[in-house]
Amino acid sequence: MRRWLTPTALFVIACGHSTTAPGPVPTPTPRPVNRYPIAGVVYYDENANGVPDDGERVRMPGVKVVMGDRMGLSGGDGGFVLTDAAQGTPTATAQADSLPPFFAGGSVVGVPVPPPAGFLLAFPVTLPIGANRPYVYMAFGDSITVGDGSRGGRGYRSELAALLRGYWDAGEVANEGVTGTQTSLGAERIGASLAQVRPAYTLIHYGTNDWNSSSCRYVPSCSSVSNLQSMIGLARSVSSVPVVGTIIPANPAYVDRGAYERNAWIVGINERIPPMAREQGAILADLHAAFMAEAGDHLESLFSDYVHPNDHGYQVMAQEFFRAITTPRGTAR
Repeated sequence: MRRWLTPTALFVIACGHSTTAPGPVPTPTPRPVNRYPIAGVVYYDENANGVPDDGERVRMPGVKVVMGDRMGLSGGDGGFVLTDAAQGTPTATAQADSLPPFFAGGSVVGVPVPPPAGFLLAFPVTLPIGANRPYVYMAFGDSITVGDGSRGGRGYRSELAALLRGYWDAGEVANEGVTGTQTSLGAERIGASLAQVRPAYTLIHYGTNDWNSSSCRYVPSCSSVSNLQSMIGLARSVSSVPVVGTIIPANPAYVDRGAYERNAWIVGINERIPPMAREQGAILADLHAAFMAEAGDHLESLFSDYVHPNDHGYQVMAQEFFRAITTPRGTAR
């Protein structure tokens, strides 16, 4: 009589009769990673040759230098320390959003870890300004740029220069303001100013006097923003970093000079400046917002007359331009 094997019996035959489970596979002991401290400094590499040459004295604070799985943050003197870098020859790079606008981080390939005695990692960052002069900032605008209403006619320029020197140990602010001018003339004359001054940065605050033109009273038909756009384009065409400011408010105390209507017009123009600046790749200095944040319902405290700031008002302008120039691009604004 034929006997058929059940599926269970087949399984037993196929697998055998052993019920002993295989033992666990031993986990290999990981080799320890040797780590060592690496000290370095972030410097502004003016000629982009990757070497800290004599005269390249600017040190960059607030830059995040990444090497392998570790990161160091540069201090006020540009110095940083990676306390426990892994042994090997890793590449050091900069975290892009820790750099100010328009700056670019270089890289250092094959950093020796452990480092030889006395080793200091020199990490370069660059600014693409062509043949323009490093550390030169051109203030471009009308009588507010000239500094009317301030003591000694210094305006915001001397305060801004002091802030830049305190931060980067360098900074010269050139005056290219012309009293009484409108944005149309600014667009015409900026080319000559750029050629003469050759600034690394062009700081544009223009439009206050456009209110005086009857053809500009209606915001949608006013050419102020398109003229500002032209100035930005000309600055960028010669590799000068453009920083465009919103128009500061007028002194609300001068009701007899149409302060209410003028300020409404300024708000209308200013609404169009930030999107244009983003589209054109310019840095925005929101001077109007800075004035409002500083004084609010007491704007008259920032003015010497109906449109010109006093020393306090010019200080607010300097601080906002400084913030715009130096704030890392990954920082919320």
